[in-house]
Amino acid sequence: MFIATSCSNNPASRSYSASQSVNESLSEEETTITMAIVGNPVDSFLEAIEEFNSADNGYKIELRSFLDAYDQNGEPIGYTNDDVKQIDFQVIQEIINTSNIDIVGGFSFINESNYYILMEKGAFVNLYDFMKEDNDVNQNLLNRHILELNEIDGRLYMIPQYYKAESMLGKTEYVGDKQNWSIDEFLDHWDKMPDDTTISGNRNSETIFYELIRPNLPSFVDYGNASVNFDSYDFRKMLEFCSEFESTNGQKANLDYSAPNFLSKYEINGYSAAVINTIEPISNEQSYSHIKDGNYTIVGFPSSDGEGAYLTGSGIKCSICKTSSKEKQNAAWEFIKQFYTEEYQQEHVIERYENVINGEVVVSYSSEFGFCINNAARIKTAEKICAGDYYSGTYESKGRTYEIVLPNKDDCDFIENYIASIKRWDYAIDNELWNIVQEEVTAYLGGDQDINRTIDLIQNRATILVSEKS
Repeated sequence: MFIATSCSNNPASRSYSASQSVNESLSEEETTITMAIVGNPVDSFLEAIEEFNSADNGYKIELRSFLDAYDQNGEPIGYTNDDVKQIDFQVIQEIINTSNIDIVGGFSFINESNYYILMEKGAFVNLYDFMKEDNDVNQNLLNRHILELNEIDGRLYMIPQYYKAESMLGKTEYVGDKQNWSIDEFLDHWDKMPDDTTISGNRNSETIFYELIRPNLPSFVDYGNASVNFDSYDFRKMLEFCSEFESTNGQKANLDYSAPNFLSKYEINGYSAAVINTIEPISNEQSYSHIKDGNYTIVGFPSSDGEGAYLTGSGIKCSICKTSSKEKQNAAWEFIKQFYTEEYQQEHVIERYENVINGEVVVSYSSEFGFCINNAARIKTAEKICAGDYYSGTYESKGRTYEIVLPNKDDCDFIENYIASIKRWDYAIDNELWNIVQEEVTAYLGGDQDINRTIDLIQNRATILVSEKS
């Protein structure tokens, strides 16, 4: 949600005006609600802040930036790794030990996992308390399944604006017709494939690790209990599978489009994902398939419990600090809840753009950001997609015209049912934890150490890191 616009070599925090109207419009009679950020809000979020500040409600949002300098690769400019850790540490201390911060989100940290660790610690207010007397945003109007997956001990500290599913997809003739599979079922189907079979077009160990295991790493971490289970059957077995392929030692491998592709990572970020529109890379022929028709199967990431698919949030995610005053907490809720109304979600789930081409205004739309958590907005989005209100007709690529095949109501129902079957919600993986796993796995796949030493090192190092952060 945040991008950088300015540079600073001082890791200390400062009040930060994302625009002139956000902070300079404060008057002595107005109460300031402080939001911790790193970077500069994108336009839609900034517009919501400015609209809230321009209303005559006695409250104003002030942005307090702890870091606002990144390069084009997303790396902080002018900060050492120790500086970066210290900045997140400062944010955490302010949230826990002071009443200086009122609103927090993933945008408040360089390492977003720190946000979710604070949720586990109960640093935020239970949002269900605000919903009890609110007719605009409450449990009856939002997707109950998604709310329950985000609860911690029955409390809700954050509401995802949108959500999406992360899974894997393969042709049914290769992977079978069972949605979501165990590791043993995965291996059984794999053993029946030809020797040149690929995964996402690859046959190198590092890329297959990234496709099969990397997205599922949060499932091996439990910040609530300060534990990790990288020594589990699942992690070991899948890592051993990756090692059966040739290592490229970090070099980019060539994709093979001519061989059978067993399966690929599949992000279901909206109803359009119910229809697979593909262009064959060799023949340049177009094909499409409705997943519900059975030519493809959504199988999830292989796991011993057969529940490897997971849901995750997208868009704006905010929490209200427990140390904030009751008055500011109520005001913060009035600001936050606007992102979950039917009107706001319907307007922003697919962005509308206007471009002037040859003197004519051409309207286009972005891809879906995810599924609306507001039930009414989600239903209307599905109806409009099926009706072709966003995407319709044809498109051109490399001088050739292709048809756009849209989902129908049965496709939307199919996707809804699949998402309802997913029982896991995953958050961002800790940057430092990922570096540990990547370092040891790379050494293993490159032949520098065996599987036992690799798992022992990851388990021990990760245990120390998670214990320190929990």
